[in-house]
Amino acid sequence: MSKAAESSPQGKEQTVGIDDLAVYVPGLYLPLEGEFARIRGIDPGKLIKGIGIEQMAVPDAHEDAATMAAMSLLLLMKRSGLEPERIGKIYVGTESSADEAKAMGTYVIGMLEQVYGRGSFRECGTVEMKAACIATTLALESQSYWLAAEDEDKVGVVIASDVAKYPLASPGEYTQGAGSVSLLLKKNPRLLSLEQVYGHFTRDENDFFRPMGCTTAVVNGKHSNQCYLDAVTGAFDSFAARAARKGLIVPAAGGCVTDSLDHILFHIPYPRMVEYASAAIFRHDWKGCQRRLRVEEEIGPEPGEGDYEDKAAFQAAQADYARRFARSSQFLEAFSAKVKDTATLSRQIGNIYTGSIYLGLASLLELDRIQTGQRLGFGAYGSGCSALFFSGQVEAQAEDLPGLGLMKRLEERKAITLADYEMLHEGKREKSVVPPEQEFVLAGIDSQGYRHYEFVE
Repeated sequence: MSKAAESSPQGKEQTVGIDDLAVYVPGLYLPLEGEFARIRGIDPGKLIKGIGIEQMAVPDAHEDAATMAAMSLLLLMKRSGLEPERIGKIYVGTESSADEAKAMGTYVIGMLEQVYGRGSFRECGTVEMKAACIATTLALESQSYWLAAEDEDKVGVVIASDVAKYPLASPGEYTQGAGSVSLLLKKNPRLLSLEQVYGHFTRDENDFFRPMGCTTAVVNGKHSNQCYLDAVTGAFDSFAARAARKGLIVPAAGGCVTDSLDHILFHIPYPRMVEYASAAIFRHDWKGCQRRLRVEEEIGPEPGEGDYEDKAAFQAAQADYARRFARSSQFLEAFSAKVKDTATLSRQIGNIYTGSIYLGLASLLELDRIQTGQRLGFGAYGSGCSALFFSGQVEAQAEDLPGLGLMKRLEERKAITLADYEMLHEGKREKSVVPPEQEFVLAGIDSQGYRHYEFVE
């Protein structure tokens, strides 16, 4: 039995959580090693090893965040045998909305009704949430409370759908990506029961934002990384305190909270970031437990501010210690066991903003890495900046869920040239690279700016 199962609360009559999920990824990708790296003048080693990205998913000319959201929901409904009348709410987390007022979920419902019949979703509530890359997780938290109170056997759907987009040849260009994840929420779920303890952290920052009317974001890279680490650590502390008060996770003497987490999933703006995030969390959490002594035996004690003459010297010593900690055997062992595999799919897809953390869950499913009774911790981050940390336990039926088949689908995608990618990026290609089939498409934008979607057989 896992430590998560040992420390879980007893006598729970009913749970809410993630019953199933589906992932949609565009059928095009840009290889980052080769033509892209050569023409952009980037060392391929920086991309493959330093950042951890090999391929970037690219939407075709007929695709946008709304079509991808509709596709992931259609996949989820077919996969789960879900009928429209069962769905009580559809929440969409996105920062790629094509309308300043109209919720993306209404477009999604309009598309799905082309398959299931006009009016089939009329009793379904929908809302769009925007909070940078944390939006879907906030939607998940909100919908979990609604679902716990729901008394008509309804289920909920939370959709993440985004196109991560930065200017051509900008420092963030190689961290782009696109895709959508749909999560099916219900009572007594088959996959993951949420433990309904949420730790939050928020402060006002300018690390990443997209001014009104802009199609690409403004990114203050190093500052954004530090905001991510600060916020996730703060949310983890909030979670740990709340979990202790509720008796959910109470470490024994010399133990720590992360001992009770079998896997930890983080927001993945690029795969290497999960290494930085986990190093920050483990280093912070281990300060109060026995593992700290083993770390100190290997790399020495953590620098103390009083040991240095000025702030700059102390900060330099802290940075050096962080690098040594990330190379320590204690950290590498914990990272390999609890975090590393969550970035598997992101290496082939890139950043999908609000859904990247749930690509981590899909990665664990694809690799058959989760087992009944395990506790999963989730550390979500949204620039601006907010973080949320929560947990859930894997249910026995999770092992019976059919595979997602994502590895095969990624292998079947079409590689495109840098020229095609740039045309698609700038919206200059009208004809699709791959003609659409059995999918939703953006059919046109009328003189009022209204977007029209169709399902192509």
